[in-house]
Amino acid sequence: MSESETTTETVEIPGALTLSNPVPPPMTVPLPIVAWPHGVKNAWLGILFLVNAVIFLPVAAMLPVLVVHGMWDDFLTPKGAFASLILLFTFTCGLYFGGAAMGAALACFWDAARGDPVLEITADGLRDRRSGLSVLWTSVRSAKPVGLSVDLQLHGPVTNWQNPFRIGVLFQRRRLPDHMIVSVAYLDAPAHVLLYTILTLTQRNGGEVITKLPSGLELYPRLIPRRRPLSVAIIREVG
Repeated sequence: MSESETTTETVEIPGALTLSNPVPPPMTVPLPIVAWPHGVKNAWLGILFLVNAVIFLPVAAMLPVLVVHGMWDDFLTPKGAFASLILLFTFTCGLYFGGAAMGAALACFWDAARGDPVLEITADGLRDRRSGLSVLWTSVRSAKPVGLSVDLQLHGPVTNWQNPFRIGVLFQRRRLPDHMIVSVAYLDAPAHVLLYTILTLTQRNGGEVITKLPSGLELYPRLIPRRRPLSVAIIREVG
């Protein structure tokens, strides 16, 4: 082979589901994958989150004023106490969702303005520039799809900081010391391709792929078993 010739590694994943084709044919994905943030989608999503933050946060800020000035005299009555509990619950929800929406808006705007790739997937490992994670597939104990992200469990603890407001990470459970969540949302590569490539390479290198989704359903379409090399198959048949 000459120096100008290169060998492109590939991975075979299930095709994306469509209404017209519930059993899609497999896809062959060339490696490496270098994914950049999708600027337009992140910008529009950031605006949507900002609008929600502008709605929720002022409402949450006004509720304590209503309780103090409008209901203080009736606070000790059963009716006033019940109304105060409702307002307290509304205040907590408004503050929580408003703060989450503001953080998500800032994260979307930051991703939209980035000028470098954020996710690199090779045959050897994965690099997520958003969290600083760089890991070999042999270091991944298990991979679990969670919405628009993949929850990776590693063989040891990781200290990388992860933005809790990024899409795919937002509203997920608190991260465990040996876990990292890799978001595949709103990048210039299809989320289906990124998700199934990560799962397939984890399984290929001895890691466990947890196919049961949080909803209780099994992952579908299922991963494609790796084909045995032709030489190995022939040797086993002859033997």
